[in-house]
Amino acid sequence: MKVFKDIMSGDEMLSDSCGEEGVEDGVVRVINIVDAFKLQEVPFDKKQYQAHIKGYLQALKAKLEADGKPEAAAELVAQSKSVIAGILGKADELSFYMGENLQENSMVVLAEWDAEGIPTFMYWRHGLVEEKY
Repeated sequence: MKVFKDIMSGDEMLSDSCGEEGVEDGVVRVINIVDAFKLQEVPFDKKQYQAHIKGYLQALKAKLEADGKPEAAAELVAQSKSVIAGILGKADELSFYMGENLQENSMVVLAEWDAEGIPTFMYWRHGLVEEKY
């Protein structure tokens, strides 16, 4: 099993073994990733997310460089502008989640909902570290 952690907070964010299961009558349906990893929904609007992501990306870039990964830091900077523009363009349609510790400079996971109410989660790949169990 692989678990992916936020390299800034150490919070577990997702796993390769978090799948869908059937739901019985009378059982409350939850989003497996949110439930299993105790992600906390945060009420960001566009302006709040923009402020957070600026600080997060600066901290992540510094962490990658300190960890001896200058290529990853450069790739993050090169790709982040266009990604952020796309996110901000649909910020009102997204849900925002943080790890259970709600650490200030940690990753905010984005959830985009389709017409059937099924979320697609988006992570900053440079902000995750893989651990095998």
